[in-house]
Amino acid sequence: MGRRQDGEGRTSPSETRAAQLSLVRDQAGRRRLVDVARQYDTDAFVAPAPIGLRLANTLDRLALDAAADFEPLLLSPLAPLGASSVMAPGSQDRVVSTTRTTEVVADPTNVLALECARRLGRAPGLGSAGDPRLATVQQTVRAQPIPVGGGSALSRPFRMFALAEAGRGRPDDGFEVDAVARQLAVHDRLLDACATELQIEIGRRRAIVRAAPGAETLGARVRERITETLPHVDIVSEMLDSPYYDGLRVGFGAFGASGGFVEIADLGRFDWVARLRSDHRLRFVASGFGLQLVPLLFEASGASS
Repeated sequence: MGRRQDGEGRTSPSETRAAQLSLVRDQAGRRRLVDVARQYDTDAFVAPAPIGLRLANTLDRLALDAAADFEPLLLSPLAPLGASSVMAPGSQDRVVSTTRTTEVVADPTNVLALECARRLGRAPGLGSAGDPRLATVQQTVRAQPIPVGGGSALSRPFRMFALAEAGRGRPDDGFEVDAVARQLAVHDRLLDACATELQIEIGRRRAIVRAAPGAETLGARVRERITETLPHVDIVSEMLDSPYYDGLRVGFGAFGASGGFVEIADLGRFDWVARLRSDHRLRFVASGFGLQLVPLLFEASGASS
């Protein structure tokens, strides 16, 4: 019997799984205990996080408390193979793939898009009141190089807080504008809570609104709403030149005690749910917040500026 192939003549992943599992068993069987210990000492993929577990649990709690209007989900540490590189433009080499047609979650917003699409497909007639609005905290892993000089704040496994909303588009970019304002408000409340509970210096806030050519009106509407709902936030406008986003990207962060700006949250509009449901009327807005960066990049109150 020949191997099963897809429509383009490629071998199905399930056909190679047995060989891959056999190879891994053979590799593991030839390892010594000293090999395992040496890898633990030197491999950044398996190193403990740069923050402690109690602090991580505190950050998780603060994040979910700030997102009271979002349904919290506890996601699997694994996602379907291609959740990152098929849904969004990117290389599979930057993802830790497994031998079982899965990959370690590199970005929980991709998985939240799958969940939103599943829910909208189950109830396609939902209006804005029933649109999925989801939150999660995930220990993610990315197989991309760590920039030189990144310091201990950057690590391959890292803690991410993610928000996602999906639903039908509305006139005047109503869905996107509301979602952006709602998610930025959550991140703003989270920074306030971190400053109070962790006693760290978090200064004035800034939002960087990046709109692609052709999406300038959307960018202007987002800037206007941020001015109305978060008047204490400085707004900077830039042009977006990235196919990863669907016309809009908003960076959000704050100035620390040293005077430097820390862009700690990244928000965007994406076409993922529209493509998953084959419905161009659907919109998806998601954001990620680097939780472990808060105690690592912001200084304790009273630190010298």
